[in-house]
Amino acid sequence: MLVPKSLCCKSAILLGLACAALPLSAAPAAEDPWLTPPPEARLRAYWWWLNGNVDKPAITRDLEQMKAKGFGGAVIFDADGSSQGGHVKVPAGPTFGTPAWCELFAHTVREAARLDLELSLNIQSGWNLGGPPVTAEDAVKRITWSEVILDGGKAISQQLPSPPATDGFYRDTVTVALPIKSTTQKSLRDWRMRALHEKLKLPGNASWADSASAPPTVSLLSLEPEDANEPVVQSTEVINLASHLTSGGVLDWQAPPGKWKVLRFGMTLGTSNKVSTASGAWQGYALDPLDEGAFSRYWDRVIDPILASAGNLVGKSLKYLHTDSWEVEVFNWTPSLIGEFKQRRGYDMIPWLPALTGNVIISRDASQRFLADFRKTLGDLAIDHHYRPFLERAAKRGLGIHPEAGGPHYTTIDAQRALGFTTIPTSEFWAESATHRVTDSTRFFIKQPASAAHTYGKPVVAAEGFTCIGPQWQETLWDNLKPSFDMACTEGVNRLIWHAFVCSPAAMGVPGQQYFAGTHLNPNVTWWERSQPFFTYLNRCQWMLQQGLFRADALAYYGDHVPNFAQSRSSDPAKLGRGYDYDVATEEVLLNRLSVKDGRLVLPDGMSYRILTLPDYPSISMPVLRKLKQLVAAGATIVGARPQRPASLEGYPKTDGELRDITEALWSGNLANGRVIADRSARQVLEADGIGPDFSCSGAAAPEAIRYIHRGSADAEVYFVANRAKTPVTLNASFRITGRSPELWNAVTGERSPAANAVESNGTTSLPLALPACGSIFVVFGKPTEHQAPATKPATQVAETAISTPWSVTFNPKSGGPDSAVTFDSLTDWSQHADPRIKYYSGTAIYRNTLQATAPAAGESTILDLGLAREIATVKLNGKPLGTLWAPPFQLDITRALVPGANPLEIEIVNFWPNRIIGDASLPESQRHTRTNIRTLTTKTPLMPSGLLGPVRILRMQAAN
Repeated sequence: MLVPKSLCCKSAILLGLACAALPLSAAPAAEDPWLTPPPEARLRAYWWWLNGNVDKPAITRDLEQMKAKGFGGAVIFDADGSSQGGHVKVPAGPTFGTPAWCELFAHTVREAARLDLELSLNIQSGWNLGGPPVTAEDAVKRITWSEVILDGGKAISQQLPSPPATDGFYRDTVTVALPIKSTTQKSLRDWRMRALHEKLKLPGNASWADSASAPPTVSLLSLEPEDANEPVVQSTEVINLASHLTSGGVLDWQAPPGKWKVLRFGMTLGTSNKVSTASGAWQGYALDPLDEGAFSRYWDRVIDPILASAGNLVGKSLKYLHTDSWEVEVFNWTPSLIGEFKQRRGYDMIPWLPALTGNVIISRDASQRFLADFRKTLGDLAIDHHYRPFLERAAKRGLGIHPEAGGPHYTTIDAQRALGFTTIPTSEFWAESATHRVTDSTRFFIKQPASAAHTYGKPVVAAEGFTCIGPQWQETLWDNLKPSFDMACTEGVNRLIWHAFVCSPAAMGVPGQQYFAGTHLNPNVTWWERSQPFFTYLNRCQWMLQQGLFRADALAYYGDHVPNFAQSRSSDPAKLGRGYDYDVATEEVLLNRLSVKDGRLVLPDGMSYRILTLPDYPSISMPVLRKLKQLVAAGATIVGARPQRPASLEGYPKTDGELRDITEALWSGNLANGRVIADRSARQVLEADGIGPDFSCSGAAAPEAIRYIHRGSADAEVYFVANRAKTPVTLNASFRITGRSPELWNAVTGERSPAANAVESNGTTSLPLALPACGSIFVVFGKPTEHQAPATKPATQVAETAISTPWSVTFNPKSGGPDSAVTFDSLTDWSQHADPRIKYYSGTAIYRNTLQATAPAAGESTILDLGLAREIATVKLNGKPLGTLWAPPFQLDITRALVPGANPLEIEIVNFWPNRIIGDASLPESQRHTRTNIRTLTTKTPLMPSGLLGPVRILRMQAAN
């Protein structure tokens, strides 16, 4: 019995019972979702319409090929970027949203419906939502001001200086005056940077600009010591001069005696205010994300006409709408902000506006609280005026949304809360690259959308994957893309959106037009016809990781401040250490979704945790503190330091006394039901409670290279264990599971078998695991131990024979290879060959040899070991296809195809595009075998190792008795 298709994304799971229903030796059932993952588990593609240069034949070809190779759908992503990085700009096609573009779009949704593929639409060309229809009034905005010192005690009629403006756009908002009490009074520049989210310094003297992706922002909460000599202005002393400023900026005011600082506040456009990487004529301002009216006007002008062109397929083959990453940098004003602030925070912000320019109002503490309220209001508006209407408007058309709402680039949002207002939380991760993904922390953003999905009840975690800048067709499968994907899986992803699949019309040649970044993929890549086994691996992993619920011991509250981001899993905010896992929770989740049952913290969708951890922050939201009191009263365990002050100015100063009372009660240690622990780490608390690591291993040379994730339900517990090292490892793995028999599910081969030598002890099950270089395995605990099937003991190698006879190798002359077969006396790298037709060859070559075999003894099997192939090998023996290999250990069981005597052996090897493009760079265009806009592969670019590198061996294995 297998998991019904309708339950694949829900908690029902019957993993492990598949082996009982389907003998390992039997032919698999066609509906087996492990062997043939269903559409909801299949990868998607960022389907790039490069500079709009696509046509109907190319669209149809791409969709048909996606379907044939196991894709579940694509995100239509009109954008340019063809000439970035020194490449050649491709011709412009129809402009996004025009009738000609909509005709292509309508053709696409019809073809997707025919092929049963699922489409999403990026609702503009490029990103930073906006474009030609967006006026300056609707564009992203920031605060601006001018300052003048005036002598009072007289009538003043004076032109105030105009604040700095961007693109000539300026609107007055409010003008205020505050008394100058000291001739040494000055604005605090560092504080102003904190208020307005400029390039604030981070630990290590790095700025936010240097860590622009999901940066830590705890430095916003630090409170500089009060200066006894520092002039302080009371909020009651700040005078609103709005009625005294003319439309021309002249101040008419009967000023009280004394010196006055007059601040003329206004709004102008953001410093980064344009759409990015748009095609052709789709240029213009980025939309104000704090203004619901601006979003509505954009929807009416742009989105509604495009959806109309799709007719009744909206909500059918067209399922989702998308916007991409935030790259507008700072935005901090919108026309409705003053009114929205008063409604949401409960007090008037106008007397506190001087704090935005570095002036101290009442005290540094009070001013800091206002700044927190100011930023938090911006974060609230980004959700309520942008993502909420986006979600609601899409739902009215039967559509979901999966924007990259959590950044991951720095901007003024509560990133994880924003991801909670999407249908599918989506972020991104990058392929390994020496140019951009130098560290995982700067280019791996999966824990945040995964936590949003787990805590907001979303079954799918999606990610733009394999993004990179620098390599051009140079990423490799098993030692770059696979370990990157595996790591994303262990952080929580279960739907890959490949970046980028570029639609390339036939007229653009081969390999054709490409975006300057991303891992290039489309039917023009050399390995497309041999790609399905790799895609099937991705899909199997995704299907397994869509089952059941994520298992974690801790829920880590990540604070209530804005901006706020969750970092990669290794940031470990819960301080759990290796072997435990966690989710991150927003203030909203704590307040509205979290409760306690039988001592566990539970969410409505079934997620539960043993402990709640608090960040080591000096301030805390008072609603959160009150909720902590309720949780502890219900029996919760909370680990974290005692906060010192309320985060908000709302209720000041009464809330200070309330905070003292609640924290004294909670951190006193005299609690009747739950626990609040401040003197031990979360790991120490769990260990003291007898809760050891959920997963641990020994024997690996580098234990940190072993990653895992755990999901499960009442029927089975599933661990995914991945080796990120580029060398094989043998380890003893322990899982915090007993009473269930473990099975090993290999997503590369599809094989499933009972695990050998499993031992239960002290609440864990331990078993040996042998993982190849960059290898992975699912360990599935399904059937109760008493029903455990006998484990198959590993076979023993009894003989080994190396193939030392020469190989006949045939290349394709149409791809620049030799006209006839070439003899390889030994297996060598094509890129080191003296013949330039081989040295620069890209494509498929066929290696031929003959195996001499005798009848196998009883219980013997024969394994073909290729050693190493660059990049993909497909094996035939006696004309029978035996399989395609793309990852270590590059081995196949050939027993069923062997006959006594001579056995013709064929091994097809396909490498990737760079070598041919590098070779063509030295040839006249008329002699080249490739045509592309990519220009960074030159005669100076190192060639990629290619071919069958071996050693090729025949292994005879004897089954254990």
